Parts: sequence; C-alpha cells; structure tokens
Amino acid sequence: MGLEEEHYSRDDVRAEIAEFSRGRWAAVYCSQSREGKPTFKRYVEGGRPLTISTPSEVWKTFEKFRELHPRAFYATALTYRKLESKFDVMDLENTVACTPTWDIDNEPSMWEATVRVAELIVEELRLHGVSESVYLKWSGRGCHVHLHEGAVSPELVSKMGALNVAYAVVEYICLKVAGRVSELAMRSGASSLRVENKIDPQRLFTCPLSLHRKLDVVCVCFKPEELHEFHPDWTRPTGFRHNPRWREYVPGEADGLVRRAYETVGGYPRPYRPRRRKHPPLDRQILRWLRPSG
Repeated sequence: MGLEEEHYSRDDVRAEIAEFSRGRWAAVYCSQSREGKPTFKRYVEGGRPLTISTPSEVWKTFEKFRELHPRAFYATALTYRKLESKFDVMDLENTVACTPTWDIDNEPSMWEATVRVAELIVEELRLHGVSESVYLKWSGRGCHVHLHEGAVSPELVSKMGALNVAYAVVEYICLKVAGRVSELAMRSGASSLRVENKIDPQRLFTCPLSLHRKLDVVCVCFKPEELHEFHPDWTRPTGFRHNPRWREYVPGEADGLVRRAYETVGGYPRPYRPRRRKHPPLDRQILRWLRPSG
C-alpha cells in the first residue's frame, strides 16, 4: 500500500477533508495524466464541478482517479449555494461566503521566521477583536492564517459580497503588518519570506489533512494558542499533530473588522467576467500559481 492510499484510507483524514470541502468547488491534484504530466481534476461526468460533502465521497473520488495517482485534495476559498454546472462556479451571486486567508510563503528551512510572521497576523487580528474564529494551517512550504468565514454575519456578506469581504479583510491586515514583516525578513535573512493576499474568484486552498502535492507531509491545522509550540514534525504522515477545532467560530466576531477594512481598502479590485476567456484554462493557471508557492 502506497503512502497516498494508506493516508486517505484513514477515517479521520477523510472526515476533515469532507468537512472543509462541503459547499466548495473541490479539486484533486494527480501526479500523472495520459500525457505523463501532473493534472488537476475539477469536473466529473457531464461537466459538473467536482464536489465532496461526506467522508465516503473522499474515498470514492480517490478511487475514481486512482489511475492518475491522486495526491492532494483542494477546495475553493468561496462556498456556493449550488454546484450543479460549470456556470454555477462562474456566478458570484451564487456564492455564500469566502474564507479570508493570509498566505505566508517561505523556504521550509526558515520555518521559525514563518511562525513569527503568523504571530504578527494573529496579534493584529486580536487587536481588532478577532481571535476565537482564527486558525492556522501548515501546508508544506509555509503557513496559511485562516479566518473562519462564519465569523462574518450573513447580512454583512449579502450587503458587501463574499469576495469583497474576504479580499478587504486580508488586504487590510496585510497593510497593517507589512512593515514589520519586511523588517523580520531582513533580520532573519529570509529573503523569500512574504505575506500575500491571494483572494480571487478561483482561489484554491489545500484541505486539512491532505498530503502536500509534492512533499511527504500532511497539511495540519492548529489554533493560535498552539502557535508557539509548532514544529514541522507535526506534519509527518506517520505521526501528525492536528487540531480539529479549526471549524470553531464565533458568529459575527469579525463584523467590525470587515466594516473597517472595507471602508479603508474597498472590495475586490478587478471585475470578474468569467465568460470572456482572456487567460489560460483554470487547470493551467492553478499549476502556474502553485509553482512558486509550493
């Protein structure tokens, strides 16, 4: 039994992937294709977007793409009301929420600097009244700081738009910590260390407890109070440490921050016109986006 099959046969792994993927457009990174190159599988029969809602569907998806060597599970930052056709993922009015995420990228060997940047973001969120709805995810090369989408009230999302809410919050906090991040990068010699706002209509994030697409590590979650304890050994497939409390949130906890962020930086800056293709197909874009960030 290979690493992938052994890992995805675990009940706890399938449960976490299903919980995160529910309501989102899912994707599976496969290390092989008929052309011998890596590929993302995002659709199933009839052109329907790939969805995963239950632990059993995780395994069924693994089996469906077994010949292509499925390696990693992803899901969109956006959640949707329905995902029955390709047009559903193009319609921003079909979105329910979007998960604000700060992407901290760095060389794996400089992981301690990555942790310090995560601490800066977590502290800035705390100063803005947001703490209980925050969780972190270590994904191989770096760390994602997530704000649970449930921390923003549905009324506020309906008024501002899911994409606008997530983009504004992430950008606002990025601006708040930018100077300190640059100083930390220089002081620690971490030349590749950066925090990015990657929120866009097609953004994918690695699912909790998924394997990394290339590295033999597990994507683990933990809460802010565990950040000072973190060590990369937590990500070992044979003995990972993962906190399922990533799903916890306080409804409306981030409303004040959202209003302040939106007033300061505004919403998502680029118009989204998905039916007029000006870019390569999404699977090629995803592979390009993943190359620099791992």
